[in-house]
Amino acid sequence: MLKKKVLVNGISNLSDARYCAGMMVDFLSFELNANHEDSIPVDKIKEIKDWLSGPQIGGRLTEWTEGIDWETLKPDFLIITDQSLLSKAQEKAPVIFLETSQSSISGDFDALIYTGDDLGTITEKVLIPIFVDLMSQHSTLEELSENDKITGIGLRGQKESRPGFSQYDELMDALEALEEDF
Repeated sequence: MLKKKVLVNGISNLSDARYCAGMMVDFLSFELNANHEDSIPVDKIKEIKDWLSGPQIGGRLTEWTEGIDWETLKPDFLIITDQSLLSKAQEKAPVIFLETSQSSISGDFDALIYTGDDLGTITEKVLIPIFVDLMSQHSTLEELSENDKITGIGLRGQKESRPGFSQYDELMDALEALEEDF
């Protein structure tokens, strides 16, 4: 069991997805914009999704992309980086995360992925669940995991050097640090 909910973004291979599922990660997200370096085709996402049990599966959009096979994808959630995409995103997924570094948000979002550096202000102003992107913080993982105002931690998947060979170093260290001691 992990101390906080965990969302891993940028999943691009089965190895990372299975490792995260085994470590009880709550949310796995795939890049849906074709021009993003971590993007993989929807049929590959579905193949990976079919191997997994446990985490909710979703996608991340930095801009609205036509041509996504939403019927095949069937995301549990979407992450958007532009507040103006909210209504389109709500048509495609039941849960919407906003990823932003801004300290003010407007709209009916289900959760926030905060990438800014003013954590104190955002935790006082926002009433929805807050996930903190670990890569954007000056705080340590230990400090973030002990902060009661933070719902979860955002991590990033890794690239495979070749199929079946993934270096889990950063991901493994973070997930092991979040494991609860029994």
